[in-house]
Amino acid sequence: MTDVDPDALRAGLARLQQLASAAESADAGAADTLGDLLSALSAALPLASAGLMLRDADGRLSCVAWTGSATRSLERAEDETTSGPATDAQVLGRSRATTDVLVDPRWPSLGPAIAARPVEGALGEQSSDGVGSGLEGGVDAGSGRGVPTDDAAPGSPPPVDGSGSPRAVATVPVSVAGGPVGCLVAVREEAVAWEPEQLDVLESAARVAAGLLASAAAAESTSRLAEQLQHALDHRVVVERAVGYLMAQQQVDATDAFGALRRTARSARRRVADVAESVLALGGLEAAADAVRSTPA
Repeated sequence: MTDVDPDALRAGLARLQQLASAAESADAGAADTLGDLLSALSAALPLASAGLMLRDADGRLSCVAWTGSATRSLERAEDETTSGPATDAQVLGRSRATTDVLVDPRWPSLGPAIAARPVEGALGEQSSDGVGSGLEGGVDAGSGRGVPTDDAAPGSPPPVDGSGSPRAVATVPVSVAGGPVGCLVAVREEAVAWEPEQLDVLESAARVAAGLLASAAAAESTSRLAEQLQHALDHRVVVERAVGYLMAQQQVDATDAFGALRRTARSARRRVADVAESVLALGGLEAAADAVRSTPA
């Protein structure tokens, strides 16, 4: 059973309401407000790490803002395995919560990928309060700062870098213009169940993030964040159609179909949207793979 601090939850919700107003007015810069959002989550929940992921031009989920290193570890492992709670949230548009992502049978390849891959220097800029940002493409080797958690119990899966690997993970899709463009991620470095009221806070934060992204896209049309969001919006429909086509053709679920698109795009060094368009035009993944490999990027 997880300890829930009612005062921290109330304070966190109050801060989220303030951020929602800021998102509507677009008075604050996107990077600053996203950092405030993640800091508010850390104040409301016992988190080691939190992050906002958006799908980029290559179809992968990448962090645009984060606290701590565990979210980046999860990001890299899901990119490698094309599976996990963040992938499910973005592809399926459904929230996911797991007590221990390292051993969750829904994503059998994810735990070994996390345990085998050390946390590298986080990409992006890191502010003085421990919030990293990939919005401007800077590089910083700092690992960020999260809310401290207890050490892992004896016999638990090995930590990623000594600071702890992602264990309990909750993800919520962030939807703009009627569909998911990414997800909000909450991570703990210990295996523990999520309480319903904690997941409610995460849902509220995801709604704030969606409002902020929509405002940022309108107010900062030349920013990297706005460009990444616009790409996700522009190509979401064709990717979703290709995923649906492959689900019916190959009798697989949406996550597996999207994973097949990602792997094909990666091997051909092309965007997922390019592969998706070829799947729909040529009637299958194999023909699409041949076509994109033979066509100059």
